[in-house]
Amino acid sequence: MGTILDSLLSGSRGRTGRLVVANVGGIEILKHRPRKRAATTNPNQLLIQQRMKEAYSFLTAYKAFASLYFGRRIGLKSPYNMAMSNVLNAFRLDFDLMQIIPSYSEIAFARGNHLQPIVNGLASTTPNSFELQWMDNSGGNPLLQSDNAQILYAADGESTSVFLQNVATRIDASFTVPLASSWSGKTVHVWLAFLAADNSAVSNSVYAGSVVIS
Repeated sequence: MGTILDSLLSGSRGRTGRLVVANVGGIEILKHRPRKRAATTNPNQLLIQQRMKEAYSFLTAYKAFASLYFGRRIGLKSPYNMAMSNVLNAFRLDFDLMQIIPSYSEIAFARGNHLQPIVNGLASTTPNSFELQWMDNSGGNPLLQSDNAQILYAADGESTSVFLQNVATRIDASFTVPLASSWSGKTVHVWLAFLAADNSAVSNSVYAGSVVIS
């Protein structure tokens, strides 16, 4: 038999049997404790566990940013929770081939109501770098012109990403990302979002496409 300390109205904690009282984001919930895992794990379960590891690894680079700028909390779902769900859903499981197949165009790192980027170029013309170009769609508004570009990129098939913050402004219309020589020949996926100069608002991130690094 377990015990529950204090009353539910005063911030309780504790457990009884498999029932646990916990405080999540200021909301008290009653939930089941997970059962202990069996000693053996089948291949499908191992693939699901691997997807979780790879999704967490991919999100690590922009975890702090997504915790602030991936929408707003909905009930018990924090911006970070929603960002993680986004990556998990984009990392599709193929149980026939026993593979994790990322759908890069479905990945996002920011969600907001600010003016969204319009990408109009992605190329690697200089060795060990790529240039991302976007339209200055500010309409001459000085506040929008000063929005800061946030760039995420990742090599195809790899479970890590690189996040660059405040590297250019909307009016700059382009930015060249230098890379180490080890990136040469790799296909790189790129995303872009804009953050207001005072950090008050963010745009949805957009998938800019992929480029083979020269």
